[in-house]
Amino acid sequence: MQTSPPPAKRQRTSHRKTSESLIEQSQFWFADGDIVISVEGQSWRIHRSKLMCSVIFADMLELPQPADIERMHGCPLVRLSRDSVNDWLVVLTWMYQRERFNNQTVVFDTIAGALRLSNKYDIADLRQWSTRQLFLLWPQDLTKMTYAAFPHAAEAICLARECNVPEILPASFYALSILRWSYIADGGQSHIQLSPSDLRCFIVGREHLQDHLYAILTGAHERPGERPTIICASCENASQTWLGSSLKTDASSPYGVWLLRALQLFAANGCPGLSLHHARCDVNFRLRISGFVQDLREAIPRYFMLRA
Repeated sequence: MQTSPPPAKRQRTSHRKTSESLIEQSQFWFADGDIVISVEGQSWRIHRSKLMCSVIFADMLELPQPADIERMHGCPLVRLSRDSVNDWLVVLTWMYQRERFNNQTVVFDTIAGALRLSNKYDIADLRQWSTRQLFLLWPQDLTKMTYAAFPHAAEAICLARECNVPEILPASFYALSILRWSYIADGGQSHIQLSPSDLRCFIVGREHLQDHLYAILTGAHERPGERPTIICASCENASQTWLGSSLKTDASSPYGVWLLRALQLFAANGCPGLSLHHARCDVNFRLRISGFVQDLREAIPRYFMLRA
C-alpha cells in the first residue's frame, strides 16, 4: 500500500512536536484508506477491513451510513473523543505491523493501551495477548511471582479493575505491599493512583501480612485443623532464632520482607546456616516451612479482601 501523509491541520509552537506528530500520523495514513479515525487532534486514514477484528466496529460499519456523515479527504470521519493517541498507536501497530509488534520489547504502557482498547472495542485476539502479558508479570500462582511484578503494580491494580482482569489482583497487591514507598518514587505515588476502596484493601492486606510474619517469628502460627509439627525445645529455640535472623528486613533495600518467596526458597533449598541437633526435628521444621508456604499463598487474596 502506498502512503501519503495528510497536510498539517494547524501550526504548532514547537517544530519538534510538529515533526513527531506528522511522523505518527503518516505511519497510518494510507492513500487507499477508506475511513479516517481522529483521536486527540490526530487523524489516521486506514482500511475498514482492519477494523473488522473489532466486534464494535464491525457492527457499526455494517449499518447504513447517513448521507450527511462527517468526512475527511472523502472518507467517513470517526471521532473517538475518549481514547488516547498512544493507545491507538499500539493498536494500529498491532493491526498493520504485526511482526514489529511481536518483536518489540513489551512494556507496561503497550500492554495497558492494547488492553484498554481491545476491551472497549471487543478485539478478542488483542485482549488475549494483553492478558497473557499481564499474567506473565502478575501470575495467578503467587509462588511464581518475580521482581518484574514490582514496577507498575499500582497501575496494574487500576487496569485490572478498569478492564475486568481480576486474576492479576492478588499478585499486584502483594507486589505493592512489598515495596517500601519511601525508597521508590513510583511506589510513593501509588496512593494517588489507587481508588479509595483499593487503598483500603491494600492497607488492610499489608497489616494482615505483618501479623502473619509476627505469628511465624513468635511461633504462634498454627495451621487450622492440623496437628502441629513437633520439634524438641532446644531445636525449637534454634529454629525460631534462625527464622528471626533470616526474615529480618534490610534497611538499605527498597523492598520489605518478601515472605512468600523467602519461605519458598527455604522449603525448596533448605535452611542455610541452620543446624538442628536431631534429624527428626530437621525434617519436621522443613515440613513446617512448607506448610507456611501453602498457608500464605492461600491467605494473600483473602488478606487483600479479594476473596471471602
